[in-house]
Amino acid sequence: MERILSTRNVSVNFRDHAVLRGVSAEFPSGSMTAVIGSNGAGKTTYLKAIAGMVRSAGEILFTEDGKRISVRDSIAYVPQLGSVHTRLTAYEMVLLGLVRNLKWHVTREQRAQVYETLEELNIADIAGQPFNTLSGGQRQLVYMGQSLIGRPKVLLLDEPTSALDLRHQLIVMDLAERYTRSQNAVTVFVVHDLLLASRYGRNLLVLKDGKTRAFGSAGQILTSGLIEEVYGVKARVERLPEGYLNVIPVSPILKECGAGPRTGAFRKHLPPA
Repeated sequence: MERILSTRNVSVNFRDHAVLRGVSAEFPSGSMTAVIGSNGAGKTTYLKAIAGMVRSAGEILFTEDGKRISVRDSIAYVPQLGSVHTRLTAYEMVLLGLVRNLKWHVTREQRAQVYETLEELNIADIAGQPFNTLSGGQRQLVYMGQSLIGRPKVLLLDEPTSALDLRHQLIVMDLAERYTRSQNAVTVFVVHDLLLASRYGRNLLVLKDGKTRAFGSAGQILTSGLIEEVYGVKARVERLPEGYLNVIPVSPILKECGAGPRTGAFRKHLPPA
Protein backbone atom coordinates (compact mmCIF):
# COMPACT_ATOMS: atom_id res chain seq x y z
CA MET A 1 0.00 0.00 0.00
CA GLU A 2 1.41 3.36 -1.04
CA ARG A 3 0.99 6.16 1.48
CA ILE A 4 1.98 9.74 0.83
CA LEU A 5 1.89 12.74 3.14
CA SER A 6 1.93 16.06 1.30
CA THR A 7 2.04 19.66 2.43
CA ARG A 8 1.21 22.35 -0.07
CA ASN A 9 2.06 25.97 0.58
CA VAL A 10 1.72 25.57 4.36
CA SER A 11 2.07 28.85 6.25
CA VAL A 12 1.77 29.74 9.93
CA ASN A 13 1.54 33.21 11.48
CA PHE A 14 1.80 34.01 15.18
CA ARG A 15 0.13 37.41 15.48
CA ASP A 16 2.00 39.54 12.95
CA HIS A 17 5.01 37.24 12.68
CA ALA A 18 5.28 34.74 9.82
CA VAL A 19 6.87 31.53 11.14
CA LEU A 20 6.24 29.36 8.07
CA ARG A 21 5.99 30.80 4.58
CA GLY A 22 4.54 28.43 2.02
CA VAL A 23 6.35 25.17 2.75
CA SER A 24 5.62 22.37 0.28
CA ALA A 25 6.98 18.83 0.44
CA GLU A 26 5.96 15.23 -0.19
CA PHE A 27 6.85 12.35 2.15
CA PRO A 28 6.53 8.72 0.99
CA SER A 29 5.79 5.76 3.25
CA GLY A 30 8.39 3.23 4.32
CA SER A 31 11.14 5.81 4.75
CA MET A 32 12.09 8.65 7.05
CA THR A 33 12.56 12.33 6.20
CA ALA A 34 14.66 14.69 8.32
CA VAL A 35 13.71 18.35 8.76
CA ILE A 36 16.80 20.45 9.45
CA GLY A 37 17.70 24.12 9.75
CA SER A 38 18.98 26.65 12.24
CA ASN A 39 17.14 27.66 15.40
CA GLY A 40 13.99 29.61 14.60
CA ALA A 41 13.70 28.26 11.06
CA GLY A 42 10.20 26.88 11.77
CA LYS A 43 10.95 23.15 12.12
CA THR A 44 8.84 22.41 15.20
CA THR A 45 6.04 24.66 13.97
CA TYR A 46 6.00 22.70 10.72
CA LEU A 47 5.49 19.39 12.52
CA LYS A 48 2.80 20.92 14.73
CA ALA A 49 1.03 22.28 11.65
CA ILE A 50 0.96 18.77 10.15
CA ALA A 51 -0.35 17.39 13.44
CA GLY A 52 -3.06 20.04 13.60
CA MET A 53 -1.65 21.51 16.81
CA VAL A 54 -1.35 25.03 15.38
CA ARG A 55 -3.57 26.85 12.93
CA SER A 56 -2.12 26.93 9.44
CA ALA A 57 -2.95 28.01 5.92
CA GLY A 58 -2.35 25.85 2.89
CA GLU A 59 -3.17 22.17 2.42
CA ILE A 60 -2.08 19.00 4.22
CA LEU A 61 -2.98 15.75 2.44
CA PHE A 62 -2.58 12.10 3.38
CA THR A 63 -3.42 9.43 0.83
CA GLU A 64 -3.45 5.63 0.69
CA ASP A 65 -3.20 4.25 -2.83
CA GLY A 66 -4.39 7.60 -4.11
CA LYS A 67 -7.42 7.79 -1.80
CA ARG A 68 -7.49 10.73 0.58
CA ILE A 69 -7.97 9.92 4.28
CA SER A 70 -7.92 11.99 7.47
CA VAL A 71 -4.37 12.67 8.60
CA ARG A 72 -5.45 13.50 12.18
CA ASP A 73 -6.82 9.99 12.68
CA SER A 74 -3.57 8.47 11.44
CA ILE A 75 -0.93 10.56 13.19
CA ALA A 76 1.26 10.37 16.29
CA TYR A 77 3.36 13.29 17.49
CA VAL A 78 6.32 12.71 19.81
CA PRO A 79 7.34 16.02 21.46
CA GLN A 80 10.77 17.13 22.56
CA LEU A 81 11.97 15.53 25.76
CA GLY A 82 11.06 18.03 28.47
CA SER A 83 10.28 18.29 32.14
CA VAL A 84 7.10 16.31 32.89
CA HIS A 85 5.84 16.00 36.44
CA THR A 86 3.54 13.03 36.85
CA ARG A 87 3.05 10.13 39.24
CA LEU A 88 2.06 7.82 36.43
CA THR A 89 4.17 4.74 35.85
CA ALA A 90 5.84 3.85 32.57
CA TYR A 91 3.06 1.30 31.99
CA GLU A 92 0.35 3.94 32.51
CA MET A 93 2.12 6.44 30.25
CA VAL A 94 2.21 3.93 27.40
CA LEU A 95 -1.43 3.00 28.08
CA LEU A 96 -2.39 6.64 27.45
CA GLY A 97 -1.47 6.05 23.84
CA LEU A 98 -4.74 4.11 23.55
CA VAL A 99 -6.78 6.98 25.01
CA ARG A 100 -9.15 7.08 22.03
CA ASN A 101 -10.16 3.48 22.71
CA LEU A 102 -10.10 3.50 26.51
CA LYS A 103 -13.26 3.17 28.56
CA TRP A 104 -13.87 2.82 32.31
CA HIS A 105 -12.12 -0.54 32.36
CA VAL A 106 -8.92 -1.52 30.59
CA THR A 107 -9.47 -4.73 28.65
CA ARG A 108 -7.20 -7.74 28.71
CA GLU A 109 -6.32 -7.08 25.08
CA GLN A 110 -5.29 -3.51 25.87
CA ARG A 111 -3.11 -4.62 28.78
CA ALA A 112 -1.49 -7.15 26.47
CA GLN A 113 -0.86 -4.39 23.92
CA VAL A 114 0.95 -2.30 26.51
CA TYR A 115 3.21 -5.11 27.66
CA GLU A 116 3.89 -6.15 24.08
CA THR A 117 4.95 -2.59 23.28
CA LEU A 118 7.15 -2.41 26.38
CA GLU A 119 8.77 -5.70 25.39
CA GLU A 120 9.41 -4.44 21.86
CA LEU A 121 11.18 -1.40 23.32
CA ASN A 122 13.09 -3.57 25.80
CA ILE A 123 11.77 -1.56 28.76
CA ALA A 124 9.31 -4.04 30.27
CA ASP A 125 11.47 -4.14 33.42
CA ILE A 126 10.59 -0.51 34.22
CA ALA A 127 6.84 -0.86 33.64
CA GLY A 128 6.00 -0.21 37.31
CA GLN A 129 8.46 2.62 37.87
CA PRO A 130 7.20 6.22 38.15
CA PHE A 131 7.90 8.17 34.98
CA ASN A 132 9.55 10.95 37.02
CA THR A 133 12.26 8.58 38.25
CA LEU A 134 13.36 7.40 34.79
CA SER A 135 16.45 8.51 32.93
CA GLY A 136 16.21 10.70 29.86
CA GLY A 137 16.72 7.76 27.53
CA GLN A 138 14.08 5.69 29.31
CA ARG A 139 11.60 8.57 29.19
CA GLN A 140 12.11 9.00 25.47
CA LEU A 141 11.49 5.29 24.90
CA VAL A 142 8.30 5.54 26.97
CA TYR A 143 7.17 8.48 24.82
CA MET A 144 7.91 6.39 21.74
CA GLY A 145 5.90 3.49 23.17
CA GLN A 146 2.99 5.81 23.91
CA SER A 147 2.98 6.92 20.28
CA LEU A 148 3.63 3.57 18.61
CA ILE A 149 1.09 1.50 20.55
CA GLY A 150 -1.73 2.87 18.40
CA ARG A 151 0.15 1.85 15.22
CA PRO A 152 0.07 5.32 13.61
CA LYS A 153 0.45 5.63 9.86
CA VAL A 154 2.22 8.98 10.23
CA LEU A 155 4.90 9.44 12.88
CA LEU A 156 6.20 12.93 13.71
CA LEU A 157 9.29 13.12 15.92
CA ASP A 158 10.33 16.52 17.29
CA GLU A 159 14.02 16.33 18.23
CA PRO A 160 13.74 12.76 19.54
CA THR A 161 17.44 12.58 20.39
CA SER A 162 17.83 15.84 22.31
CA ALA A 163 19.51 15.39 25.72
CA LEU A 164 20.30 11.73 24.99
CA ASP A 165 23.71 10.09 24.99
CA LEU A 166 25.04 8.48 21.80
CA ARG A 167 23.79 4.98 22.65
CA HIS A 168 20.23 6.11 23.35
CA GLN A 169 20.23 8.35 20.27
CA LEU A 170 20.92 5.30 18.11
CA ILE A 171 18.41 3.15 20.03
CA VAL A 172 15.61 5.68 19.50
CA MET A 173 16.43 6.30 15.84
CA ASP A 174 16.85 2.59 15.06
CA LEU A 175 13.47 1.98 16.70
CA ALA A 176 11.83 4.66 14.55
CA GLU A 177 13.46 3.26 11.42
CA ARG A 178 12.32 -0.31 12.14
CA TYR A 179 8.77 0.85 12.85
CA THR A 180 8.67 2.93 9.67
CA ARG A 181 9.71 0.00 7.52
CA SER A 182 7.64 -2.72 9.23
CA GLN A 183 4.44 -0.64 9.27
CA ASN A 184 5.05 1.14 5.96
CA ALA A 185 4.60 4.39 7.87
CA VAL A 186 5.44 7.96 6.92
CA THR A 187 7.98 9.33 9.42
CA VAL A 188 9.16 12.93 9.58
CA PHE A 189 11.68 13.92 12.25
CA VAL A 190 13.31 17.17 13.35
CA VAL A 191 16.95 16.88 14.35
CA HIS A 192 19.91 19.23 14.76
CA ASP A 193 22.60 16.59 14.31
CA LEU A 194 23.40 16.50 10.59
CA LEU A 195 25.04 13.09 10.96
CA LEU A 196 21.79 11.59 12.29
CA ALA A 197 19.82 13.47 9.64
CA SER A 198 21.88 12.02 6.79
CA ARG A 199 22.12 8.55 8.37
CA TYR A 200 18.39 8.02 8.94
CA GLY A 201 16.74 10.46 6.55
CA ARG A 202 16.11 9.17 3.05
CA ASN A 203 15.42 12.80 2.21
CA LEU A 204 16.21 16.09 3.92
CA LEU A 205 13.89 19.09 4.09
CA VAL A 206 15.96 22.20 4.80
CA LEU A 207 14.10 25.19 6.23
CA LYS A 208 15.47 28.71 6.37
CA ASP A 209 13.52 31.70 7.68
CA GLY A 210 10.30 29.69 7.49
CA LYS A 211 10.78 28.78 3.83
CA THR A 212 11.91 25.67 1.99
CA ARG A 213 15.58 26.13 1.14
CA ALA A 214 16.17 22.64 -0.25
CA PHE A 215 14.52 19.22 -0.45
CA GLY A 216 16.09 15.98 -1.62
CA SER A 217 18.50 13.22 -0.66
CA ALA A 218 21.36 14.05 1.70
CA GLY A 219 23.92 13.13 -0.93
CA GLN A 220 22.42 15.63 -3.34
CA ILE A 221 21.74 18.67 -1.19
CA LEU A 222 23.98 18.49 1.90
CA THR A 223 26.92 20.50 0.62
CA SER A 224 29.45 22.82 2.23
CA GLY A 225 27.77 25.75 0.49
CA LEU A 226 24.33 24.90 1.89
CA ILE A 227 25.71 24.44 5.42
CA GLU A 228 27.44 27.81 5.32
CA GLU A 229 24.32 29.51 4.01
CA VAL A 230 21.91 27.93 6.51
CA TYR A 231 24.09 27.68 9.62
CA GLY A 232 26.79 30.30 9.01
CA VAL A 233 29.51 27.66 9.40
CA LYS A 234 32.17 26.66 6.90
CA ALA A 235 32.34 22.87 6.79
CA ARG A 236 33.60 19.99 4.70
CA VAL A 237 31.22 17.16 3.79
CA GLU A 238 32.77 13.71 3.41
CA ARG A 239 31.21 10.44 2.31
CA LEU A 240 32.23 7.57 4.58
CA PRO A 241 32.89 4.03 3.29
CA GLU A 242 29.63 2.91 4.89
CA GLY A 243 27.75 5.37 2.68
CA TYR A 244 26.99 7.91 5.43
CA LEU A 245 27.94 11.56 5.28
CA ASN A 246 30.26 13.23 7.76
CA VAL A 247 30.15 17.00 8.33
CA ILE A 248 33.43 18.51 9.57
CA PRO A 249 33.51 22.22 10.56
CA VAL A 250 36.68 23.86 9.21
CA SER A 251 36.46 27.43 10.52
CA PRO A 252 36.03 28.83 14.05
CA ILE A 253 33.12 31.20 14.67
CA LEU A 254 33.92 32.23 18.25
CA LYS A 255 34.48 35.86 17.32
CA GLU A 256 31.11 36.02 15.60
CA CYS A 257 29.49 34.64 18.76
CA GLY A 258 30.98 37.34 20.98
CA ALA A 259 33.56 35.08 22.59
CA GLY A 260 36.49 37.32 21.78
CA PRO A 261 38.25 39.86 24.01
CA ARG A 262 36.26 41.91 26.50
CA THR A 263 35.96 45.08 24.47
CA GLY A 264 33.46 47.71 23.49
CA ALA A 265 29.88 47.54 24.69
CA PHE A 266 30.33 44.06 26.14
CA ARG A 267 32.81 45.18 28.80
CA LYS A 268 30.37 47.16 30.90
CA HIS A 269 28.12 44.11 31.28
CA LEU A 270 30.93 41.90 32.62
CA PRO A 271 32.11 41.58 36.23
CA PRO A 272 35.61 42.80 37.06
CA ALA A 273 38.36 40.40 36.00
